[in-house]
Amino acid sequence: MKPVTRLFLISSAWTLASFMASSFMSAWFWDIGAGIKPIVLFYTILFIAMTTFFALSTQVRARFRSSSLMAVGILLNIAYLALLLGLQSQARHYLAYLAAIEGLASSFYWLALFVLASSWVAPEQSDWYNGWTGTLEAILGLIAPPLSGWIIVSFPHLEGYRAIFAISLVCLVLSLIWVLMGRRKHEQIMPTAFDKRQDKTEDPPAWRALLWSFWALGMRDGMFFFIPNLLLYIVTRNAVLLGLYITMQAALEGLIFWGLARWSRESSRLLGMRVATLISFLGVGMVLVPLGYASLIGLGILVAIAYPFYKVALESSALNLIGRHSRGESDRVRFTGAKESWINAGRLISLLLLLVVLTIVPHFSLPDFRWILGGWSLIPFVTYMSFSVVAKKYQEVVA
Repeated sequence: MKPVTRLFLISSAWTLASFMASSFMSAWFWDIGAGIKPIVLFYTILFIAMTTFFALSTQVRARFRSSSLMAVGILLNIAYLALLLGLQSQARHYLAYLAAIEGLASSFYWLALFVLASSWVAPEQSDWYNGWTGTLEAILGLIAPPLSGWIIVSFPHLEGYRAIFAISLVCLVLSLIWVLMGRRKHEQIMPTAFDKRQDKTEDPPAWRALLWSFWALGMRDGMFFFIPNLLLYIVTRNAVLLGLYITMQAALEGLIFWGLARWSRESSRLLGMRVATLISFLGVGMVLVPLGYASLIGLGILVAIAYPFYKVALESSALNLIGRHSRGESDRVRFTGAKESWINAGRLISLLLLLVVLTIVPHFSLPDFRWILGGWSLIPFVTYMSFSVVAKKYQEVVA
């Protein structure tokens, strides 16, 4: 099996597990008695763990293998789901610990995946790679969420949640097997940035501006990552509708990812970002209508349409810069760790701001979320402006 094929299989199993369980995690916490503020705190701690890990990944001196790192991440995620199965409704008392485990699991996995991708994907294939990876995720998103929603409502009490957690655990075990089977065939040693055996490469001219773009994208994602899903479930109390909502988003994202995989070019990325930003601005209309099923569906459509343009433009630019300016795995780890630190720092800051609002605003109620979601639709403008600097500097270097 070719390394890239194995990587796609591993990624597919991980993504399927994520769609089966993670998409319904906030609904699960709500049903076992956790309120909105504890759920926001759960994701805040998760992003604290991820931001800290990625920042440290650029500093640690030890050498490690990417396959081993990925295996550790998958094992931690298996432990996380096993704890959810064992604790059941008591999990609401251990949200901080569960968030830390899940945050570290995701960090180990994504660092290994991104470094392998930057090693195996040529710059001229970056748009194709990110486009088709997004398409594959969208296809899985069409199947898993409505299936999970149907399973949840088909079983009494919390047994439906336990069923989807068990299915996700099986998917992760398959992913782990593929990792372990490929360890000896596709070993990838990843020395960190300050390994004394390699000199540190200077940052590319456009790298700092690109990091600000990732930070702004993280600010956007932190708020839209789970809040609309949770609010939709609270409003409707219907897991099937939540599954269909997630499927609708996956279908829209899949179509756009497919189109970007076929037609996106380096010269068109800024135009795509401009279109995505204008679409995102329509979300400001949330402040004009009551918070309900229709308004949340409308916001979900806007978020889903805009996301692929940001994802492909930023990740493709990062792959290109890392591929052109890295002299080895040491540089790839350093650049990847920095990129992920910035995007997760943005997610973390957005949730910290939400926690501050929930804490200091008296009598904050569910309908008041429309002001937060509407105002947050302006954040993508920061992503576009910082990426326009990236595009300009990159063109200057190429010229």
